[in-house]
Amino acid sequence: MTDNNLQRVVNWLTINASRIIEFSLNKPATDEQISNLQKHFDKKLPDDFINLYKTYNGMNDEENMGNFFYALPFLSIDNIIADKEFRNTQSKDIAPIPLNHFDKEIDGTNFFNLNWLALCFDGSRSYLRLDLSPSDKGTFGQIIFIDGDYNVGLLIADSITELIANFANDIDKGLYSLNEEALEDDQH
Repeated sequence: MTDNNLQRVVNWLTINASRIIEFSLNKPATDEQISNLQKHFDKKLPDDFINLYKTYNGMNDEENMGNFFYALPFLSIDNIIADKEFRNTQSKDIAPIPLNHFDKEIDGTNFFNLNWLALCFDGSRSYLRLDLSPSDKGTFGQIIFIDGDYNVGLLIADSITELIANFANDIDKGLYSLNEEALEDDQH
């Protein structure tokens, strides 16, 4: 991805959290991996999403427990597919579970919306998701935050491109920092 904003993020991480760059970010996804992911969602994935994954196929935590977008680990294609399969299993044979609160751009009729692709996960019940079925007021490919503890959905960005730009701008404003305790454990 030649996105200048992603490069701004990578430059900051290289200086301030080099272990994320060195150990956590995965090599680019292959065309085969992207094609396999697209089959699981049976929808054309947005170009900016594909370009991001052709740059980094998410993260791993083998040598560094790093995070990426807003302190959430960035999921690999294998993890996205595993989440989709889990959601298929969890939602099978149950009535839709509506969100308690959601922005007007989000179709909040079902917490297990199978067209919400997991992008980042907090390890518990909160996700950044690529929305492949927004409400009529939303944008295909928007980024939404889904909180599973409170069943809340919030619009974060209209696209992957906007998410990266917002994140880069927040870094420039000094709104992102490293956890001191993690640094003591040599984790970025």
